[in-house]
Amino acid sequence: MTFISISELWNKWNIRSFVILSFLLQVFLVLFAPLRKKIVNGCIVFLLWLAYLMVDWVAAFGIGFISHNQGSLSTSAIEVDGALQAFWASFLLLHVGGPDTITAFSLEDSSLWRRHLLSFIFQVGATIYVYVHIFPSNHLLAIPTMLVFLAGITKNVERLRALNLSSFSRLRKSMLLSLQSKKIAFLTDESLHDDEGDQLIKELNVQRGARYSDEEAKLPESTVVKHAHYFFQIFRVFIGNLIFIYEDREMSRKYFRNVSTIDALRVISVELNFIYEVLYTKALAIYSLWGYIFRFIAFASIVLAFVVFNRLKKHGLSKLDVEITYSLLFGGIALEVIALFMLVFSDWTVAGIKRYNTGSSKLDSFLHKLVSATDNLRKPRFVMGGVERNINDAYMVLDTPFIFRRWSESISACNLCSETLMESPRKMYKYHRCSSNFRLCEKIISCLHQASKQIVGGYGLRKKLMITNTKYVSNNPFIKKLWIYIFKEVKRKSNNANNLREVRKIFEARGDLFLYSSPVGIECHHLLPYVAQANYDTSIIMWHLATEMLYNKDSIAENDEREFSKFISDYMMYLFLNQPKVVSNVGGIAQITSAELLNQLRPHANGATRDVEGLCGRLSRNFEVGNLAQEMERLGDMKWKVISGVWVEMLSYAASHIKGEAHAQVLSKGGELLTFVWLLMAHFGCLYIPEWGMHYERLGEWTNWSRF
Repeated sequence: MTFISISELWNKWNIRSFVILSFLLQVFLVLFAPLRKKIVNGCIVFLLWLAYLMVDWVAAFGIGFISHNQGSLSTSAIEVDGALQAFWASFLLLHVGGPDTITAFSLEDSSLWRRHLLSFIFQVGATIYVYVHIFPSNHLLAIPTMLVFLAGITKNVERLRALNLSSFSRLRKSMLLSLQSKKIAFLTDESLHDDEGDQLIKELNVQRGARYSDEEAKLPESTVVKHAHYFFQIFRVFIGNLIFIYEDREMSRKYFRNVSTIDALRVISVELNFIYEVLYTKALAIYSLWGYIFRFIAFASIVLAFVVFNRLKKHGLSKLDVEITYSLLFGGIALEVIALFMLVFSDWTVAGIKRYNTGSSKLDSFLHKLVSATDNLRKPRFVMGGVERNINDAYMVLDTPFIFRRWSESISACNLCSETLMESPRKMYKYHRCSSNFRLCEKIISCLHQASKQIVGGYGLRKKLMITNTKYVSNNPFIKKLWIYIFKEVKRKSNNANNLREVRKIFEARGDLFLYSSPVGIECHHLLPYVAQANYDTSIIMWHLATEMLYNKDSIAENDEREFSKFISDYMMYLFLNQPKVVSNVGGIAQITSAELLNQLRPHANGATRDVEGLCGRLSRNFEVGNLAQEMERLGDMKWKVISGVWVEMLSYAASHIKGEAHAQVLSKGGELLTFVWLLMAHFGCLYIPEWGMHYERLGEWTNWSRF
């Protein structure tokens, strides 16, 4: 009896379940796919990845199942009317087109869109097969079915076009052609000027006319979007590991020498958002004339299908099936409206209005006022944050309203001492959001992690050969003062980036340039062996442990550079242990070395040393890193200025030596501070690409050797 009841349930709900599940997956992706760039959360990323896989599989399987029914007398063909089966097959084809986000771009696989094309052809063939079997004998829903079929075709064509345009090989080729044509234009016409770039500088100078602080935001948000779109057109070449032309490099350096620190952060944030949407959404296919035409056709087709279906007599159709069909139509219209809303209020639309509309006509004036009216809503905000409400560690942190957030606005932290003790590093909270209950929940979760590790197999005692994806990670808000400090350090070094020799020196610096130049006015050459004579990953681990030792030793000190050193140190360890694919070019064997250190430390992480301070004491006695800490101590009160400066240079080295596609990949996982530093160095002209130099030059142009 049980088997018979299950069989009857399957016969009744098989097609209906596929249609409903396909629609729910569409809703889920439309509403939650944008979270990829806003949240650093492995569970969310996994659920979205699973939804992307299922939405194609469910729709394709549903179409195949309906087409299979047409050649059989199975009970499922009787349960659902044939005309409705054809109608639902059109909706499943529409769902294959997917939301405005795409799964991910594949840098290694340029034929991704071809595989989707073959799948689309198969699904269209199966859908037409259903029509051929049903419509000759039952043409009740023929017109609305054809309208939804048209919408499905346009959505799929839009998706295929987006995948093709955003393929890495296609993007790199178009970037290179753009570089060549722009360079030829400047070479053949010496009077040619970048009028739009000059306009950006003028707008920047206008804002400086009022009371101005180099550390505060001054530009309206719509102006920031306009400027970011201009630079996006230039700096997208770095995704393809290409480089800009000399004129663009000089324009960028001039702009970033004059822009305020926070406005620079805002411009880079919008630039990265444009890059994200080019690679992970249908932006290249949507924001064009054909894109607008496809959108209009899809929306109009679904609305007309709803009107026609509503007017038809539905005798013989079950009430349940009619309700499901109305839900599909209402849902399809609602999803198109949401997509239209996102289209109208996107950065692309704002940039288009601000860049190409002069405001001379009444329509232009209205559009300018409309985008300006949203400036205060979209503008990033800062609130007070600190470590466990400790007023000595209070800083202003980034806190943009979630709906307008373009990235996670967080900095992850991983600490070898905390990893040894199997607990997450200290966490900074936003004061207006934190609560004792929230912190209690986090502590409970941390305890559960530790308990599970002990139950599974004595994690604390078992030796590991390599560390990957550590569990003990904290996500801290983005600190305003930390960004200001990094910006000023990069800007200071960029003053010498006027020729190839100096640019290469900045590019290869991993702490030694800061120590050689002694910018804090103190001799610190005795620290050079710990950066210049050691592998990069080894020096990171040594400086990380030494920084932790001194940080805990000076626990009462109130010093910004001390806090900055701690944040960057923990962030760099997070990258090496949890983002190995990102830092693969500079990571070396950091994961193996870290595992060896943990295996030596964990047997001692009990009893009297069951705290960070005690563990640091053990480090100072038993490891070579204690020598580095002693050398740092010789600097006295200036040690944190030196340590923080070296950490910024180490961070810059990692950012500049990672390929553009690796930076692009993290944009769909909440973004990273590393990517901001990478683009900041590019804006200041501090990037050097061995194949290209510090800017693009055509063959035969190498006559001005003074620049070298």
